[in-house]
Amino acid sequence: MRRIVPLLFALLFAGASHAQELNCTVRVDRSQLNGDEFAFLDELQEDVSRYINNRAWTQDVFQDRERIDCSMQIILNEADGLSIFNGEIVVRASRPIYGSAQPTQLVLISDNDWAFTYTRGQSLVFDPERYDSFTSVLDFYTFLILGYDYDSFASLGGTPHFEQARRIAERARSNAGAQGWGNEFGEERSRYDLIRELLDPAFLPLRRAHFTYHFEVLDQFLLGPEDAWDRATGVLEELHELFLQFNTRRYATDVFFTAKYQELAALLREAPQRSEAYAFLSEMDPAHLSEYDKLVSGR
Repeated sequence: MRRIVPLLFALLFAGASHAQELNCTVRVDRSQLNGDEFAFLDELQEDVSRYINNRAWTQDVFQDRERIDCSMQIILNEADGLSIFNGEIVVRASRPIYGSAQPTQLVLISDNDWAFTYTRGQSLVFDPERYDSFTSVLDFYTFLILGYDYDSFASLGGTPHFEQARRIAERARSNAGAQGWGNEFGEERSRYDLIRELLDPAFLPLRRAHFTYHFEVLDQFLLGPEDAWDRATGVLEELHELFLQFNTRRYATDVFFTAKYQELAALLREAPQRSEAYAFLSEMDPAHLSEYDKLVSGR
């Protein structure tokens, strides 16, 4: 089994086994590229969907309803000829909450530092030993999604997948001109920065908090809201200790809050610990202060 889940939760997901892990919705937006000569890009959406969804990315057996719901939106902003593009990719992933019809968002990343080459009729080939300006980004974010998902079901369970993502990032950094991987002067919050932080021993408290929040707070909430609120406040306290250790906001922490800020505010709105939670959140994540204000304003 790839993840440990409560027995009743596991029974809900009984079904035929599949090797493929992802249920990824892909959208390619070329609306900013004018001209019929770019019509060949309309095929890219289906090509990327097949590339991600029809491949086995791990050795684990997934049942059909265990597949990870995710999406990748590829936005093409500029073109140099018909084969060189500048764009961005928005990556989302979610997983079910035990006992609830409402999923929880695991990760949301908007990456606007992407330049790649793609030609008409090009086949998308998975080759982890070779850097490709297009597929390496897809591979990186696929393993990142797997890492976040596995981390939510077992403490540090996503490490093998984060390691795969790091190898992709390191290979990309060895290629001159590879954009968005942190190998250019002044490049901030790169893909490499994120995966380096996720695998840094100093950031293990963040990943453990990620597991506790999903497995012991969200999955257990309906069984006992009071205990879940206590654990949620404990998670914020652990994250606050990490925040004080670095005395600055870090990329991996911001990714956590970007995915979770609305959910945290809603989850803790009725909690007796909401004032304490507000103090932690307002300091660690001021970008979403207007949402956290609801914890103390009664709105």
